[in-house]
Amino acid sequence: MKDYSKIKSIVKVFKRYGIEEPSKVREALFEKDLNFDKEFVGGLIFDVEEALSLSLNQDEVDLLQNPNDVFKYMLSKSSMS
Repeated sequence: MKDYSKIKSIVKVFKRYGIEEPSKVREALFEKDLNFDKEFVGGLIFDVEEALSLSLNQDEVDLLQNPNDVFKYMLSKSSMS
């Protein structure tokens, strides 16, 4: 999957979770700024993992605090696999 396709897949997941334009809130913290609870964030990240056929451990998930983190980490992780 090319990076463009991966980005589209991630954006699609974000939209399902109510983030229509991730680029506008890329530095917003999920829990503090977007008022997402930890389980909701976990679901979002899980769905991104599924969309990209990745699997993260809990320590990796805990590092992802905002949309920018998700995009950067998932794209770099998927390029390694």
